[in-house]
Amino acid sequence: MSSRFLRKDLNSFSPYSVTYYPDFIKLDANESPFELPDEVKEEIKSQFSKLSLRIYPDPSVLELRKSIASFLDIEGLTEENIAVGNGSDELLQYIFIAFPDREDTVLYPNLSFEMFPVLSQIAGVKDISLEVNDSLELETQSVIDAFYQYKPRLFLICRPNNPTGWAISREELLKIVEEAKRNDILVVIDEAYSEFMKESLSYLIKEYDNIIILRTFSKAFSLAGLRLGYAISNREIINDLMAVKLPYNVDIFSQMVGRIVLKYKDMILPRVEEIIKERDRLYESLSRLSGVRVFPSNANFLFFYCEDESLMDRLLSYKIKIRRFEPRHPLLKNAYRITVGRREENDRFISAMEEILT
Repeated sequence: MSSRFLRKDLNSFSPYSVTYYPDFIKLDANESPFELPDEVKEEIKSQFSKLSLRIYPDPSVLELRKSIASFLDIEGLTEENIAVGNGSDELLQYIFIAFPDREDTVLYPNLSFEMFPVLSQIAGVKDISLEVNDSLELETQSVIDAFYQYKPRLFLICRPNNPTGWAISREELLKIVEEAKRNDILVVIDEAYSEFMKESLSYLIKEYDNIIILRTFSKAFSLAGLRLGYAISNREIINDLMAVKLPYNVDIFSQMVGRIVLKYKDMILPRVEEIIKERDRLYESLSRLSGVRVFPSNANFLFFYCEDESLMDRLLSYKIKIRRFEPRHPLLKNAYRITVGRREENDRFISAMEEILT
């Protein structure tokens, strides 16, 4: 129940919420199945003892921004092309604060990151969701047509897409970016899962001044519990984001851990290969099950449909938690998403699915 002080346009607002199930196999939130290596944890412990918690953190997050720029290894890219946030969600919120006016329109696919409509409603902008096709893919021409029909300020897209795992090709996305530039539209590309498709388009910021790339430490770097993300763009756009962000938005501990995990990237990132192998194995296993339609994925999760209405409750009886979607759209009826876990967790999931569906 809301207070009498809430904005009238938010009276029907439903916050993003997740039910927590302790002691379950947790395959519902796209987290990494791997903890940080012990060597990394030991350095974090060692460096923590040197932190001065009585003072505020560096509001510019300068040293971490330098580390990120070095990690990205793009010619000419410096810390001035990077902004860091308390998760990439916070940076997305700053984008909504900095760029669209109340009368502006924001475009995004209708089967995509759930924070897009949430932040649109909070910002009070008009949002238009574009239909995907039967393969759950967004067609380029429909985006370009929408540019001319709705004249949006922002176009938002995930690559790979959450929750479906589909990734628009570089060639098709470039067509969209080119058309967006001609129409003075800012394109936000959320690359939270780019490590799992082994391709980032971050270098495009050198060629286009209408692009923001969002990336995160939550997935491939196993830091979902820390909340750390970053934006990559030209210096002018980064200056805009730095101007509207809260002064001390990234705490001193997170800044330190971010620098350390980048130092140990060669120890942490190879585990992505194991996740990819398990993802492909899970896909093959689900493909063989009667009553299941699973989609190929470029991320660390799989999206599938299942005709069994009792599937979620029955999986919970096995102490396995995956994501079931509320049918807010016809394409989400009987829709599920499973995060790729460790091999033994994936085996228990497949075994449970086989017992439930046979």
